[in-house]
Amino acid sequence: MTKEELLEKAKNLAESEDLSNALTEMRNLRKQWRRNGSEDESLYDKELADEFYGYLDKLSAKEAEIFASVEDKKKDLIARAAEVLKKPNFKEATNEMNNLFEEWKASGRADKEKDDELWAQFKELRDQFFANKKEYFENLRASFAENKAAKEALIEKAKEANTLTSFKEINNVMNELFEQWKKTGSAGRENDDELWNAFNGERRAFFKNRNEYYEKMRETFAERTAAKKEIIAQAKMCLARSEFTDDEINTVKSLRGKWKEVGNAGKENEEELWKEFNEILNRYFENLRYYRD
Repeated sequence: MTKEELLEKAKNLAESEDLSNALTEMRNLRKQWRRNGSEDESLYDKELADEFYGYLDKLSAKEAEIFASVEDKKKDLIARAAEVLKKPNFKEATNEMNNLFEEWKASGRADKEKDDELWAQFKELRDQFFANKKEYFENLRASFAENKAAKEALIEKAKEANTLTSFKEINNVMNELFEQWKKTGSAGRENDDELWNAFNGERRAFFKNRNEYYEKMRETFAERTAAKKEIIAQAKMCLARSEFTDDEINTVKSLRGKWKEVGNAGKENEEELWKEFNEILNRYFENLRYYRD
């Protein structure tokens, strides 16, 4: 291939949009030009050489410009990777780190020595990120195991609490266990719901038993209140008659025994009922003393 042909090729390469291919061809053209050279070059040959190497210099400048652009991109990716390394949310951070790696692969190449240096920096950050992620999840799994054991222990304590006979005592224990439960961290998504359902099941069983007990107590108190009001009504009848016959006196005396047999009518009613009943009996027996005197 003549120097003129090589020069035309160099000119076309300098104007080519396909820089990667142009740079490869440039190296081949340089070798061919050297092979075509001679010790005794004419002025014309020197002019051709100046023009030829001018086109090669133009290509080299383009290459340097691209290398600088790629270097800037990769430095930016390294800076962004360093920021990702600080993020606490590993799910989001992993997506970002993977996206940065894809950008790195698509960013092109710089000068080999510089490219290797930049890659070493980027790779170090990636390796550190994934090492941190591995350590975090290993610690998390250990934490999940500890929390699972702690919550299983709280479930057993809740079961034991439900065997106690005092609702007040059970309530105190359940409240304390619930506070401990809230302070205990997650046992992992695969365990949390099952553990909570077991623990809360014991709490709900307690609330159900307590509600049923107090509902039954309310019914009992209502029945006793009604029974005591009936006794008060009998006492009022005896007071109103005040015949003071032996049968009447014995009836009034027996009312105290019936009152005791009925049992407590509850905090809301017992004191008021007793006060009314006791006043009636006191008046009856006071009247009886006047009658006998």
